[in-house]
Amino acid sequence: MEKKDTERYFGEGTLYICGTPIGNLKDITLRSLEYLKKADFIAVESINHSRKLLSHYGIRAPLISFRESNREKRSKEILHKLRQGASVAFITDAGMPTISDPGTYLVNMAIQEQVSFTVLPGPSAVLTALIKSGYSGNKFVFWGFLSRKAGNLKKEIQSIAEEEKTGVIYEAPHRLVKTLKEMGKALKGREVAVCRELTKKFEEVRRGTADDLFLHYSEHPPRGEITIVISSVDKTRNEPEALKEECITKLMVAIQKGITPREAVKQVAESLSLRRNEVYKIYLELQKN
Repeated sequence: MEKKDTERYFGEGTLYICGTPIGNLKDITLRSLEYLKKADFIAVESINHSRKLLSHYGIRAPLISFRESNREKRSKEILHKLRQGASVAFITDAGMPTISDPGTYLVNMAIQEQVSFTVLPGPSAVLTALIKSGYSGNKFVFWGFLSRKAGNLKKEIQSIAEEEKTGVIYEAPHRLVKTLKEMGKALKGREVAVCRELTKKFEEVRRGTADDLFLHYSEHPPRGEITIVISSVDKTRNEPEALKEECITKLMVAIQKGITPREAVKQVAESLSLRRNEVYKIYLELQKN
């Protein structure tokens, strides 16, 4: 029965969009492996990177380098091969193709030229990080990689702050501290999860406010692949009692860390968008009790 299903879905002149592991090489589907082994050509984002996976599974099909810089030229070449009856698989460096990589261009070209293609689902850093964060996955927004320009980055983070749904972004390790610093100014106390090296040996998920995480990663520069998840807006925070409780908790944590009362009041007021005199009154109540 399985052989008949394979023969029905694998055909000449078809483009196969294959999901690949985001870290652990075992996280690849049997179907993706089967089709990669049968493909006449495999288009890859990075030849050296993809060879590790393909060599691990004994896959030796000819590789086609497909990058942002050559996507137009390579798309034409791939479509020509497909029209000639070849089967071509497309993989990205990690996860599902077309998610923050040039594969979208190739898929759109295939649609325009009415060339047959199908998608073989697989791992995704977006969904893996979302689940690992523990934040609501009922509604979320994926922002991809944010701008490298300071002005645009600030605007994009402000848009994320105005979005009430859970947010997911990709980030490079050398840019993480800068991004967290900007988030601290805009997110006003929303919790953030930095998910690093997902599915790998040194997988790490660290949760806290953007300010807390900024301090941590300023002292401990991160390495590896990073996905950031921003919690959805907690509507209960706007209730006076809930907000006061959160303010008390943050003040106690700050004081326990040895931060001066004046600086603690300032930090908590900024993180919760409260006036300093309001937070100071709560601090006096806390001191009295």
